Amino acid sequence: MKKFFAVFFILAALTSVSMAQVQLGLQAGVNFADVSLDPIPEGVSVETSMKTGFLFGGVVFYSFSPILGLQLEPAYIQKGAKVDESYTEEGMTLKTEGTLTADYIDVPLLLKASFGEGSVKPYLMAGASVAFQLGDVEIELDKATLNGEDVTNQIPSDIKKQKVESKSPDFLLNFGGGVLFPLGQVNIFIEGQYNLGLVDLNDEPDDDMEIKSKGIQVKAGVLFPIGN
Repeated sequence: MKKFFAVFFILAALTSVSMAQVQLGLQAGVNFADVSLDPIPEGVSVETSMKTGFLFGGVVFYSFSPILGLQLEPAYIQKGAKVDESYTEEGMTLKTEGTLTADYIDVPLLLKASFGEGSVKPYLMAGASVAFQLGDVEIELDKATLNGEDVTNQIPSDIKKQKVESKSPDFLLNFGGGVLFPLGQVNIFIEGQYNLGLVDLNDEPDDDMEIKSKGIQVKAGVLFPIGN
């Protein structure tokens, strides 16, 4: 509960500064999530790729000049990655394809710089975020082959889906940009962000592999001016 109270008090502080300079809104989009792994165990080939997830949440924008402002974007976000492994021993090659899944409440605070004289304004953003894990992080086996033969159905169910011990919270750097344009009494925005995790999330005992999150977000939203 403490993390939700923290978000609430941040929102309250921002909205109490100057209602005429604040916009509240909603956002939704997709997260192309991935992880970095280092070091890779000797004798094992591991490749990761992006897993598509969803995100939705709120937005609070406070402008303290015509160009600069702060934007808070608390959101529910689906993270994880696709993980392919290959292991060969004594002429036998086992290949697996799996999906790592994790759900978070992500709270980015970003400095936003807008440009242009017209009503349509491009902007750049940079900042940091803290992400709180919701539930368990799990990895699920999608496919397994032994020397090219599909053996997925021979894998026990408790092996196919396993819990991954993971640390929380995660801290990330955020970079991105977008465009904002008016539509009647509201403002519409479309933006993209790149997120780079700073924390080794691996909490498995006797495992020295570092797991760090990363991802690309594409989202759209609406902002409602308050106090105008």
